[in-house]
Amino acid sequence: MQSTRSVSPLAVATHVLLLLAFFLVGCSSSLAPLSGTSANALTGNWQVSSMSTTAMKLPMLSGELTGSVTAVTGIFHAASAGACVSQATAIPLTGHADTKNVLTLTGALAGGTLTISGNVAEDNKSLTGTTYNVTGGTCAFSAPVVASAQAFSSVTGTYAGSFSDAGGHVIDITANLTQTPASDTTGNFQLSGSGTFPNNPCFSSPVSVSNAQVTGGSFTQTYADSSTQNSVTATGTFSSDANTLTVTNWTLTGSCGPDSGTGLLTRQP
Repeated sequence: MQSTRSVSPLAVATHVLLLLAFFLVGCSSSLAPLSGTSANALTGNWQVSSMSTTAMKLPMLSGELTGSVTAVTGIFHAASAGACVSQATAIPLTGHADTKNVLTLTGALAGGTLTISGNVAEDNKSLTGTTYNVTGGTCAFSAPVVASAQAFSSVTGTYAGSFSDAGGHVIDITANLTQTPASDTTGNFQLSGSGTFPNNPCFSSPVSVSNAQVTGGSFTQTYADSSTQNSVTATGTFSSDANTLTVTNWTLTGSCGPDSGTGLLTRQP
């Protein structure tokens, strides 16, 4: 009679554990935390803001972030008048995301510490569940506040639209704009380019853009014509994809002024 060899329970258990370990190693990539898709996944122009009354000292910040979720640095500033610090005060930031992809940024602010936290969206263009807080110093909050955090695309391209005033007068404009790829020392981006005002005797087109700046979702730009001595300064906001510039106010000075109003520019294909 042929004998059979029994297998001990310990050997069976060991074999199962080895198979399980092999399976986990093979699947480790699917269990790894989400990380940036490129070395500069979070790099760009960002804005963080809150509607909470607790954030009245610092309701909005904007500036540049550089890097990926594994290591990001930034330089922000207060993006609203009347904040607890001047808009010209630079706020350096550093941070990284944890294994749950929650990004935390911290930086010194007016004798205290600013902390911004939120979950990085899949497209790396916004944070969800965002909060920020200031502990200590002259800007201290009583508690963290719920906020929004959004990256804004570059204001670069050809934009066409018009300015209108309260009397119904319309100024057509086509603007060729280029935003700098990096910010200045306080996190503001600069704009260069020119504007064309078709059939408008107030401007000898094209007119160069001057004193132009982008920060977060806001912009300001001036078209000053040295030959006619007319100047128009436009300020406003823009969409996160930078396809639409909403002029909340423009002011015309010079021989054709004074005048003021609103406007809308859209990026051309």
